[in-house]
Amino acid sequence: MSDPNNAVHLADNLNPAAQRMFEWILSSELAPGDPIPIEQDLATQFGMARGTVREAVRELRALGILEVRRGLGTYLSTASASTIRPGLVYRSAKQISTDVAGNKHFTGLREMVEVRALLECSLVAQVTGLVSEETGRELHTLAARMDNPKDSTAADRQFHRTLYAGVENQLARELIDVFWDSLNLAGLRLPPANTVTATRADHDLIADCVVGNDPEASREAMWNHFGAIRERLGRAGDNRDA
Repeated sequence: MSDPNNAVHLADNLNPAAQRMFEWILSSELAPGDPIPIEQDLATQFGMARGTVREAVRELRALGILEVRRGLGTYLSTASASTIRPGLVYRSAKQISTDVAGNKHFTGLREMVEVRALLECSLVAQVTGLVSEETGRELHTLAARMDNPKDSTAADRQFHRTLYAGVENQLARELIDVFWDSLNLAGLRLPPANTVTATRADHDLIADCVVGNDPEASREAMWNHFGAIRERLGRAGDNRDA
């Protein structure tokens, strides 16, 4: 039996059976996409009732560790960071406090903006000088599409995907996508902002910087890009009827 002091902490209030199964998965030679033993075999292996195994599998599925393929069995998931998206959206949208003056503080959204800005400022400096002129033109085309409010959201997402397409760190790329989705969905709670012109200008500047050779200029352009979101958060905090 594993030492509880050395156990990997997966989630608060996790079923002990799910915790045991998770530790076994980590110590096994199984890789993402591999099947795990059938329910009866797991029950025998862990000395559990089949119902307990079933509940443990259900919890690990909810956490993105396992996936069930209908008619085939249960497999280790493909280990995508997308499984944290619902929790991040919930945290960003619902972590709100109100001060004595009645002003709301969107703490969850503010922290999400800060984390995403830190990650993107680091990555944009990394790709500076590595982005081809052709990709630079593609980035400018995407920035121009942001003039159209109906197309701006899709163009913005594609801009950031294209910008980091050459980053070898797959987790970083996945997190950018997850943060983008989470921030976009949670941000729908904020008052609208007429920042279309500024948004295009921000992205055009980023595109110009990354085809150059000044990582600090790229970092600064990216940091300023998040200024409109921080401004919206500030205005939302004064919106007592929100």
